[in-house]
Amino acid sequence: MNRSSWMKYIGYAALFLFVLGSNANADIKKAENRIMQFSYTTNGGGDGSINSYGNNEISVSGDVLSVQIGDSDNDRNVAGVGIYEMKLFDVNLESAKRLAELLCSPKDPNSDVPIPDLYTAKCGDEMRSSFVRDFSRDVAIKISDLVNSLKNLGIQDGRKIVKLDASLVSIDRAEDGISVSVKFINNGDYLIKFKTPDKWDGGIGKDILGVNGYRVDSKTEPQIGFGLATQLLENSDQFPDGEVSLAPHSSVTVKMRTKSISKFSAGTYNLNVGVYMNMKVIGIQSSLVRVDFHSDYKKPTRITFDRDYPSTPHEREQWETWHRARMSYWPVKPGQTFAEDGLYRAVRTSGGYRGLNLKTFEKGDVATTENVRMPMESSVDINLDGPVQWVWEASAPTPIKQWSPDVIDGTQQFCKPGVECPRSGRWVARIDTTTGYASSDYRYDLSRVVALRRGQQMPPVQGQGNGDWEWVGA
Repeated sequence: MNRSSWMKYIGYAALFLFVLGSNANADIKKAENRIMQFSYTTNGGGDGSINSYGNNEISVSGDVLSVQIGDSDNDRNVAGVGIYEMKLFDVNLESAKRLAELLCSPKDPNSDVPIPDLYTAKCGDEMRSSFVRDFSRDVAIKISDLVNSLKNLGIQDGRKIVKLDASLVSIDRAEDGISVSVKFINNGDYLIKFKTPDKWDGGIGKDILGVNGYRVDSKTEPQIGFGLATQLLENSDQFPDGEVSLAPHSSVTVKMRTKSISKFSAGTYNLNVGVYMNMKVIGIQSSLVRVDFHSDYKKPTRITFDRDYPSTPHEREQWETWHRARMSYWPVKPGQTFAEDGLYRAVRTSGGYRGLNLKTFEKGDVATTENVRMPMESSVDINLDGPVQWVWEASAPTPIKQWSPDVIDGTQQFCKPGVECPRSGRWVARIDTTTGYASSDYRYDLSRVVALRRGQQMPPVQGQGNGDWEWVGA
């Protein structure tokens, strides 16, 4: 072979290799384009905001299914939060392919689907990202059915990549509140971190760590509840930096002392833990940041309480303090119906001025729409006079039994001088001005408002005539 022929041979070979390489790269790209890719994310916010309560998501890449559960609160069959992963075969792989096709369906400009769920899907050579409400109702229903099927498959058969659970350990009465122990369990492969519950952001719509449940003989409505977020952490020495670092496949117990306790009667209860919090997963990218979950409803913790709560004057005081703060969010406005019995304080609908005296209302009573006149709390020599709303202050005098003149200790509204104070708080002197056979008539000595602790001696009522004391709030 001469030099010219050799050069031609090398040139043809190079051209052949170039063409072969180009075709190989093209085949690789085509293969990549054929890989199934999609995700479907439930919008965790009821108000339309993303991830308000934790998102749930399924995604498929090729033949691998990933399921993320960041919100299990409304699903009684799923406990905790986490990420599951599994390889798809046979009928399950076909279901995923069918879902991928549906997510690439034409958009329906007349769609009336209200669901704000998000999706992404590889449709041919492009990625589509939008809301499921773009599709017709029929397509959206089919999508929903397949999403739920794949989600349940992943939870049941998938490997737990990330998994956080909680369970109730114990509940014990304490001198100042109730002690509740909750266990957090990391059943996944990655470190999980979160603040200790005493440092959570509490309040309406904020972080939640709570225990609730039903009496075993009554499953119609919640019968008991304990709020734990922001309360005292009794074993804080185990968390010196105020943070829980939960290693893979380990658990930790937090012991909370709480005064946030709903009324309950003695009996046996099935109890579960509810959690709404922030968390961090270390070592893997995920949107498990804001999560909302509960313990396993199929395995409740059963606890028996031998007496009601509250059942002592001290317990009643701590319960009223908690309930008063809670009820302050729901004043009874003019014309509205009272939802529960109690002593209520009048508050002007304009200006916020508060009345001094408390008035008893029963469940079902209707708040007056007329002007109300009574001494003002902040300035007892000036009257509040105008339209008012009513704010729950405390328990009304409660008979020991029906028709009994004696009331449960700690619910008294009136007290004679010289005896032990039955109820901590402020008392105003009132003078009996009744003459003859007329019905009882009183006037208030508004210069005499005293603050006393339960057990102290009630002072004398100065002035002419008989007198006693009226409780006007904590």
